[in-house]
Amino acid sequence: MEEIFSRLGFPETLTTDNGRQFVSAEFKSFCDTNGIKLMPTPPYWPQANGEVENMNRSLVKRLKIAHANNDSYRKEIQKFMLMYNVTPHGTTGAPPTELMFNRVIRDKIPGVQDLVGEMADSEEKDKDLREKEKGKLLADKSRSAGSIDIRIGDKVLLKNVVFPHKLTPTFDTTTYEVTKREGNVVQIFGGGKTYTRNVAHLKKIVETKSPKLTNPVDVDADSYLPSSISLQPTPETLRPQEPSKTLDSMAQEDSMSSKQDIPNEDLRLRLKKKEGVWRSVPAESGAEDDSNLPRSQP
Repeated sequence: MEEIFSRLGFPETLTTDNGRQFVSAEFKSFCDTNGIKLMPTPPYWPQANGEVENMNRSLVKRLKIAHANNDSYRKEIQKFMLMYNVTPHGTTGAPPTELMFNRVIRDKIPGVQDLVGEMADSEEKDKDLREKEKGKLLADKSRSAGSIDIRIGDKVLLKNVVFPHKLTPTFDTTTYEVTKREGNVVQIFGGGKTYTRNVAHLKKIVETKSPKLTNPVDVDADSYLPSSISLQPTPETLRPQEPSKTLDSMAQEDSMSSKQDIPNEDLRLRLKKKEGVWRSVPAESGAEDDSNLPRSQP
């Protein structure tokens, strides 16, 4: 790395993965001494450094070809780098060496500079931004991506990226608190440990609070009376009440009601024996001798 920095200078930022050689105290001290801001990617999220991952894919493909042909890995990588540095990039439209050194290095193939002409840096950067924004919109649409509302101080759950068995839950049961966020990179703390993850690996815990009465409320009974009920006096309420009944009047009423329960004499059934059969006769025939007539009580 010191050899590369001696020829090209120190970068402002350096994006690395979480390998031991990059997270060591010695490497951090080296970056701090040379004014390099170290930007490690979140664990288990290679998309954060997608440009390097795409380059690694091309390198692996070239190494597979060298292995199949029993060629030298070092020579094949040098040939690949030469072709890559002189080939116009699909996004910027210019070779990487032209953007780095403001000129295109020569190789065995005739240069493309005579065909495309000189290109200014601003135009290439604008095209690069347009193409990246277009690619971002397409990727977000295909993934149905949306904004995640996670802020500092929120309680979250961490997604499990390692599953020892099939019954492992999707999210860990430990509750974490968000302590820092820069873009999509979030730092959380919980269980005595601090983790750095992408925001897509977190799930916000929504707390629901039930309403409670903090102070007792004095209830006025009059305020809960229906509006349709009137408390003003009415003629019925102003009517004088009847005097209370005495024992004599109550006894008199009971005797009158008992008399009404006795059946009337006229309602008794009169029977007369005719041809050996007892038959009912009307009351007008009462002039006859009733001594021989049986009477039936109702």
